[in-house]
Amino acid sequence: MRRSKAAAGPKFRREPAEARREELIAATLASLSKFGHEGVSVRRISAEAGVSMGLITHHFLGIDALVAAAYESLAERLLAQSRDPALAVEDPLAALHTYFCASFAPRALDPAIFRTWLVFWSLVPHSRELRAVRARADRETRATLETLLSRLKRAPGVPAFRLGAARIGLSALMDGLWVELSLDPASFEPSQAVALCDDWVRALAAGAFPALRVS
Repeated sequence: MRRSKAAAGPKFRREPAEARREELIAATLASLSKFGHEGVSVRRISAEAGVSMGLITHHFLGIDALVAAAYESLAERLLAQSRDPALAVEDPLAALHTYFCASFAPRALDPAIFRTWLVFWSLVPHSRELRAVRARADRETRATLETLLSRLKRAPGVPAFRLGAARIGLSALMDGLWVELSLDPASFEPSQAVALCDDWVRALAAGAFPALRVS
């Protein structure tokens, strides 16, 4: 008995626009990780996604918009992985420790992520879209650290310190450790990076940094 066309069902399924955009963003991140700057290519990204090149321009205004969306997606994901568990902890020092642990977890130290960041950083000066994404990501990261440090500042026995300056110092320490580990994973253990950050905030809480004290 022959099946009718209706019974056979559609041969192809149209995916929702948002799902297709997410697939293209994932393909962009994979392309940048594999090919570096050469991965910033409609041809490579469409091949990675297994779609036609025209589909990219259908869902994004151009390659810059797609790369910016990928940058924002990665930045949001990495921040959420460290921010969300930390903000759920009430004790200020424990919350910061949780933040450090997540920031130096294996998924945050994946070499593919570092390769992708290098591409984004090199493109930021040349792309208005990427500069806007970087500004938003930086604001959200600053806000997270300042929230965690402000809790520490309000803790009993902690001398008053300059919140913005403390955030800059802690950010510089974390960024430097992350870059060192990403460039040479054998240089030291991630647990040592966490311990150094823990020591830094304990010293801050003890008033050990004269330049950060509020006179």
